[in-house]
Amino acid sequence: MANKKFNIGFISSHGHAVEGHIVDLAANPDLESIHLCVMNDKDANQRDLDINKVAKASEKVKTKTKKIDDILNTEGLDAVAVCVRPDLAPDIFDKILDANLPILTDKPASNDSKRLASVAKKAAEKNLAFATMFQWRRNPAVLDIKRAVDSGALGQIMTVEVRLLASSINWRDPGKSYLLEKSSMGGGITSWLACHMLDMLIFILDERVTEVSAFTGNRYPIKIDVEDTAISAIKTESGILGSVHTGYSLCGPSKLGVSDLYLGIRGTEGYVSIPFHLPGQDDLDNTLYLYSENENWVTGGQRAMTYSPFYKTQFGKSGVDMGSGGYGGFGAEKLFIDFLNSTRNQAKIPTPIKDLVHILEIGEAMRESSNSGKAISISKT
Repeated sequence: MANKKFNIGFISSHGHAVEGHIVDLAANPDLESIHLCVMNDKDANQRDLDINKVAKASEKVKTKTKKIDDILNTEGLDAVAVCVRPDLAPDIFDKILDANLPILTDKPASNDSKRLASVAKKAAEKNLAFATMFQWRRNPAVLDIKRAVDSGALGQIMTVEVRLLASSINWRDPGKSYLLEKSSMGGGITSWLACHMLDMLIFILDERVTEVSAFTGNRYPIKIDVEDTAISAIKTESGILGSVHTGYSLCGPSKLGVSDLYLGIRGTEGYVSIPFHLPGQDDLDNTLYLYSENENWVTGGQRAMTYSPFYKTQFGKSGVDMGSGGYGGFGAEKLFIDFLNSTRNQAKIPTPIKDLVHILEIGEAMRESSNSGKAISISKT
């Protein structure tokens, strides 16, 4: 039984990033088969979507269908990966849990934190693993930062700062893409991309956010149904103060390397600072700066660690040239392996769904704060 291979279902409503996720899953040498469901003939931006083309991402894709029930009736499945429009996701999760199968989901997984919390509770009651695709938790720089924080290199954490800026609205098919619709998403940048940096903070600090004060708005001339910009002040349960700056704010398409990602953490005995990605940078080939006066770290003074390119396939070959080795590179490959292993050996789930529930709560608090002009407290659910 210990050598039994894994078999996974994959449900996608509109094909967003599905080929890349399949490549990352297929890199696992212990994954035997992927059973693919693509529910629609149009993608998130209303372009034609061909399930046969999607299936070519890996030879491990063994079956194709448009019906969710076909996936859930497949014999020998170990789990189901889900990348669907957020407003559709909770009902799909319900069906998967009724079939007693673990779930690995893309973000944001719901347009409402309470809907996601309900299915998260159901999974917990059934003792089924329910995880998210927050691949930054296996980024080597993030892991080094967490080890430094956990070992006291920074002393008592005082402040944090994160920034995620991406290509502007005119490159995102306004009027066509559900990613810019409130009914589908719940919010805009606070739902779709801010979650990455918020999860990074939750993972590194191992703390919840308890209070938010924010401004959100539509700053680009093309007006959409949700916010394209959000600037927030946050406070964690231990009193750490932080700033979160996110927005569709950079001219040019993402394929030209238009993104700006930054993390800074400052403590009483040291700090870390890392520009994960700067506009025009071809890859996430970045340098982490760490300074510490802690007695166990002080001999190093300020140090700089530069990491090899992020998008590389480490565990295997996909059989298709994705240009980058998949959607998330070896960090995603490792995360997906850890998730599948957790479904069998009762290991800690690498990206528990409760953290995504909390991230949705933070996004909702940002929007509520901006609308009300007041700071919003987030109670523990």
